[in-house]
Amino acid sequence: MKSMSISVILDWIPDKYRIFYKSTGLDQLFRHARMLDDSMEIIDNDFLYLTQESSFLDREWDIRKPRFLIFCTKTGSKEGQINPSWMEHAAILYTDEPFHKVFHEFLDIFDKYYAWYEQCLKIIIENKDVSDLLDYAATFLCNPIALFSPTGKLLHYTGKFQEKIEGTLWDEVINFGFTPTESIYPDEHQRVMQEIHSGNRLISSVFRQDPSHHSLTAPLYFEGKNFGAFGTTDMNGPFTEAQKALLLEVVHFTELAMNHQIQPFLLQDEENYYVIRLLQGYPADELSTSYYLQARNYTNEDIWYLYQFSLPESDVSDTRQSAYIHQIKNILPHGVVLYFEHSIVAVCRRRDFDPDYEKSYAALEDLLKRLSLKVYISTRFFRFTDLSMAYGQCRLMKSYPLEPQKHIQRFDEAFLHVLYGVLKEKNSLPGFCHPAVLSLWQSHMEQDLTLIHNLKCYLINGRNIAETARTLHLHRNTLIYRLRKIEDLLHISLDYLDENMLLYLLISCFICETL
Repeated sequence: MKSMSISVILDWIPDKYRIFYKSTGLDQLFRHARMLDDSMEIIDNDFLYLTQESSFLDREWDIRKPRFLIFCTKTGSKEGQINPSWMEHAAILYTDEPFHKVFHEFLDIFDKYYAWYEQCLKIIIENKDVSDLLDYAATFLCNPIALFSPTGKLLHYTGKFQEKIEGTLWDEVINFGFTPTESIYPDEHQRVMQEIHSGNRLISSVFRQDPSHHSLTAPLYFEGKNFGAFGTTDMNGPFTEAQKALLLEVVHFTELAMNHQIQPFLLQDEENYYVIRLLQGYPADELSTSYYLQARNYTNEDIWYLYQFSLPESDVSDTRQSAYIHQIKNILPHGVVLYFEHSIVAVCRRRDFDPDYEKSYAALEDLLKRLSLKVYISTRFFRFTDLSMAYGQCRLMKSYPLEPQKHIQRFDEAFLHVLYGVLKEKNSLPGFCHPAVLSLWQSHMEQDLTLIHNLKCYLINGRNIAETARTLHLHRNTLIYRLRKIEDLLHISLDYLDENMLLYLLISCFICETL
């Protein structure tokens, strides 16, 4: 059921009227306006009632009072004529206009609001771009409104200020395209972010450079997840209840459009924000992922690789970033390429660029040599939402590079080296070995080192004697003899290993062969 906030109604009363009211109850909603005089009863409290001085003073009121009353009186009348208890739910409108004319002014307010409401719905139903919706919806807001992605990037800006904004913080927002989070106190910014994650609808804050500038943040939620926020500011003072109510309506329409449209507008308007969110480890629902993939002609069956290009310089200008991205896109034209955390990150399907294909590998290596770059390539993965995992693999390779360093490093090849590097940070590698296996290695006798290698092959081949003998080019009986000797040295039975011991022995063999 459509309804209008009393705060908006009172805010839209023409300037020619002088009105007095208290702020209590300004969040109440009403469907339309009705007159209240001697011949009318209060039938439906979903309506806003207007009365005039004579009707109000002469009437005996029953228990059922209107939820909010507009009391029309002549200019110069005393406010004390209304019982103070009524003033909690009433407004006094001073005018010399005839009562019926005042009443029609209120009807016009409702008609104006519903025309705006219906047009917003029409834009959504016709599946027009959400920027069209925001451009129209902002016509009823006193201040301009900006739509930001979850990463803080400006997606759309609409509306006008009633005064010049040159040199102000809001001017910087429009020019640079990012939320000026530095414009509010750090602890205030932390509070705003906490309130966004808590699901709060309207969050007020004050600019530290100019306390007269009030900021209002209205987060957007799509299927329970934050998908950006509206930001607006008032340069004259705190936001009125009417401004807040209308902003919430715009939020409602935008979220409705997100649910109605086939492709959510945020995924259309900012190419890389969704990838950045995944790289940062934020969760993503299947619907949003499907929208993103469909918009780029990707499918859920695609196989992916993530590439992290390590740049030679520590501080890269925007121009240099663009130059690197342009060169990388020449060999990954169908991938998503962006600057992220001081490196260039690319995500590409295997069918568009396969690093296992000789010509693709050669083209990539040639690019890296020309630009003096290194690239770290993740294992292939099958779900686009696993970007954070793939990116983590590349970061580990960068932290524990293979020696000698090559232009191309792949996680498939560097896995053990990376694993050893991570383990070394917690303990020396021999500390992770089974004592008996370590003792064999420390003897440095060739026959003992051979036993370690035989044990590793036996465990890798699933403790299959025939397959292990074939791998080692040994006679079956020779292998059995060596395995029995290993059992004697380790004081265990290789036929009855639990999973933990099996893994422990296998890792011990791998570590010893690399020490």
